[in-house]
Amino acid sequence: MAHRLSLRFALFLLLGQALSGCDLLFIPQIFPPEMDLVQPRDTVWLRSGLDSLRLEFRIRDEDGDLGRDSGDQTRDLWLLEVRYGFPPFDSTYREFSVPNLTPRGANKVVDAQLELLLDPFETRADLDVDSLQLYAVLRDRSGNFSPVLTLPTVYLWKATN
Repeated sequence: MAHRLSLRFALFLLLGQALSGCDLLFIPQIFPPEMDLVQPRDTVWLRSGLDSLRLEFRIRDEDGDLGRDSGDQTRDLWLLEVRYGFPPFDSTYREFSVPNLTPRGANKVVDAQLELLLDPFETRADLDVDSLQLYAVLRDRSGNFSPVLTLPTVYLWKATN
């Protein structure tokens, strides 16, 4: 009994030593996906509540494990919307499912275009002009994340009839 306890204690200490100072966020990823913004390339002006935002991304992945099969509603693409001003840091995020992009055959490298059409944004209360910043990140099926992509600033203005 004492031998079992000392073995468990030794395993606990060994595990503690192995994990001490280990930051799981900085574990190198194998074949992380890459994502670049194709459109829009510059600042965008939209009419509040009327104009949709069209985003076009180029995505690449060396091992081809991007997207999900139909019926799988796992979210693998996130857009973070940040608004400055009042409240001081107002943010929301949108999640999207990515269709399975794995090519057939031996070569599994993915190099594809992905388009999103976002519903119109609204200005915040009592503002005639508003702005927001969008950030995007993509995850593959292995759990590897793309670097965070900063999109151009979006300005909103209230259209008068």
